[in-house]
Amino acid sequence: MNYTEEQIIEKAKQIMKDLRQEFYSEECINGIFFTKEKRLLFGENKDKFDAVWSVGISSFFDNVDFLHISDETGEPLYYQNFNTFVFDIGKDTKERYFKIEEEQ
Repeated sequence: MNYTEEQIIEKAKQIMKDLRQEFYSEECINGIFFTKEKRLLFGENKDKFDAVWSVGISSFFDNVDFLHISDETGEPLYYQNFNTFVFDIGKDTKERYFKIEEEQ
C-alpha cells in the first residue's frame, strides 16, 4: 500500500467537499476498504486491475455510494452511486475536484 487509510479518508473528504459543496458533511464517510487487485468497472482503465481504495459514502435514504481511489496515485478513479450510475472525476487548475458530465 502506498497510502494509509487515514490519508485516503482525508482525500475522500476533500473530493466529496468539492463534489457536494453546500451539501457536504464531515460524516459522509461510511466505511473504507482496500483491494490489492480490483477490476476497474469504468473509465480509461476499464477492465484493468489496480490497487484500489473503496470508500463508502452515505447517500440518500440510507443508501451507500462508492468513491474508488487509486492506491498508486491517490487520485479518484470513479464514483459509483447506489443504483450503479457511474461517473468520472476531474481536477481543475485550482486543485478542486468536479464531476465529469458524460457527453451525449
